[in-house]
Amino acid sequence: MKIIRFADKNILNPTFYGRLDDKKIFKLLNSPYDELLKFDEDSLDLNDVKILPPVSPPKIICIATNYLGSTGVDSKMEEPVIFLKGSNAIISGNEVVHLPFKLNCWGESELGFVIKRTIKDIGSEEFDSSTYILGFLPCNDVSCSNISERDHHLARSKSADSFCPVGDFIDTTYDPTNKSIRAYHNDKLLRNGNTSEFIWNPNKIIFELSKWMTLCPGDLILTGAPKRIRDRQFLDDGDEYTVEIEGLPILKNTFTK
Repeated sequence: MKIIRFADKNILNPTFYGRLDDKKIFKLLNSPYDELLKFDEDSLDLNDVKILPPVSPPKIICIATNYLGSTGVDSKMEEPVIFLKGSNAIISGNEVVHLPFKLNCWGESELGFVIKRTIKDIGSEEFDSSTYILGFLPCNDVSCSNISERDHHLARSKSADSFCPVGDFIDTTYDPTNKSIRAYHNDKLLRNGNTSEFIWNPNKIIFELSKWMTLCPGDLILTGAPKRIRDRQFLDDGDEYTVEIEGLPILKNTFTK
C-alpha cells in the first residue's frame, strides 16, 4: 500500500492522508497509525490535489556509518552512531533544496522508515517489523560542512531548511532485504551499496534507539548512506542529486543558492 499526504485544491488549508492507487487517491478516514485503516469509497484525481511530503515527523533520527566499507566504520562498534535532524528540513521530491551561505554541501542516499506505534525499551530485536514500522521511503540526508568546527552536534549542518527530501509516499509492504541503493550527482554515480551491508538493520536500530528514547508514531528513521565510489562532490547551483533505491520510486531534487 502507498500512503500519501496531500492537500485538496478545492478545500482551504486542510491536509489529509490517503491511499494512492495508480492516479486515484482514496482519502484516509482515520489515522495512518491505526491498526485498521479506513478509506473513503470515492476517489480523488491526482491532478486535483497537491502532493505533500508523506511525513511530518515529531523527530528525525539518523544512523551514521551503517554500511560495511563506509568511511568511519569500526568493526568493534557495539552500538550505532546517531544524530538528529530538525523536522523543518522535510521537503518532497519536487521541491528545491536551498544551499545556505557559501558552505560546502553534499547529499546522502538513505533508506528511511516511519515508526507506526509508541516504542520504549522493546527488549529484543526479534520482532515482526510490521508491528512497529508503518513503511519505507527514499530519503536524502543533505548536509553541509561543520560551521567553524564548533557545531559539534551537527545541528545546523544537518537541519537547515529543505535538508531532508523524502519520497512521495510511504510503502507499507516494502521488504528492505538485499536491496541496491545508489546516489547520483548530476547523473554520475557517487554512492553504491546494498542493504545486505547494513550493520544495524531496522529491527536492530529500533532495539538500540528504544533503550534511550521513546519512539513515537510518525518518527522518521534514516538508516545511513552506502559507501562512496569516488571522491565527495559538493553541490552547486543548478545541480541535481538522485536517490535510487531498488523497489522504491526515484527521489530527485534540484539545488539552488
